[in-house]
Amino acid sequence: MPRVYIGRLSHRARERDVERFFKGFGKIVEVDLKNGYGFVEFEDSRDAEDAVYEMNGRELCGERVIVEHARAPRRDIRSEYIVGRSMCMHI
Repeated sequence: MPRVYIGRLSHRARERDVERFFKGFGKIVEVDLKNGYGFVEFEDSRDAEDAVYEMNGRELCGERVIVEHARAPRRDIRSEYIVGRSMCMHI
């Protein structure tokens, strides 16, 4: 599914703020917020394309955000390894 990157995201921004910001662009599958950035996953690639075109440089929670296509596909954390002090576990 197509993902959009949101950069320069205010630390005050919450999931509901991001959902409202992208409300008119189609069905949002998931919002994943990190520290100062995040990702929005859309159901349809045309909706993601429209969101990037329309919302890049707009203000969200007092910050002018960067909105662009996510560069790498989402990683499946279930297939990654966790390395501990003396062992390596596969999830």
